[in-house]
Amino acid sequence: METRFSQLSNYSIHATDGDIGDCQDVLIDDAQWIVRYIVADTNTWLPLSRKVVITPVSIDSLQADEKTLAVSLTKEALKNSPSLEEHQPVSREYESLLYQYFGYGYYWTGPGAWGEYAHPLELVDNFSRQHAQPEEDNSHLRSCDELTGYTIALSDGQAGHVEDFVIQLPQWSVSHLIINLNDWLPGGKRVKVDCRHIVKIDWAGHAIELDISRKELEGALSAD
Repeated sequence: METRFSQLSNYSIHATDGDIGDCQDVLIDDAQWIVRYIVADTNTWLPLSRKVVITPVSIDSLQADEKTLAVSLTKEALKNSPSLEEHQPVSREYESLLYQYFGYGYYWTGPGAWGEYAHPLELVDNFSRQHAQPEEDNSHLRSCDELTGYTIALSDGQAGHVEDFVIQLPQWSVSHLIINLNDWLPGGKRVKVDCRHIVKIDWAGHAIELDISRKELEGALSAD
């Protein structure tokens, strides 16, 4: 199953005992291109709109027809989870606190995108304190909302900008960028480019560098 960041942004999030708000942002790992957290907008539920982050380990199901995410946690458990504002930017220290709080195994202690497992739900009830204090902060968390609009830098110049992200379920992997070429080609179009073509992200220049040419980008699979 496949979804997109733009679609998730319109989803409501349901705990086991009621609604907790809507999806405000998606935090991805820019080293392994995997969704690490959903950021919930709690404006109608928690005072001062405190941010609540939800790992895919907690997500039971996604209902595309109803535009909902079902989370296997209570509202109270989410309310009392470690506050994101106290640990800005998102750090490995914060992630450790969050995973300890929910009793989940750590995704960073194995070779794959979800540690030793194929998808996030396998981390439930696999908590270990052995790696509770990582020696260094190797977090690569980035906001999809921030990355949207970044310029595309190619081997022979710049062309287009990031419009969306394709997400594969149940792995929650980010497989493709959706690139809008309207600011480069007359008439323009949108194309899908595999994330394996990403060379690096230039945070200062607000650009994502790909290892392909303008001609290859123009000939990429249409996303329209």
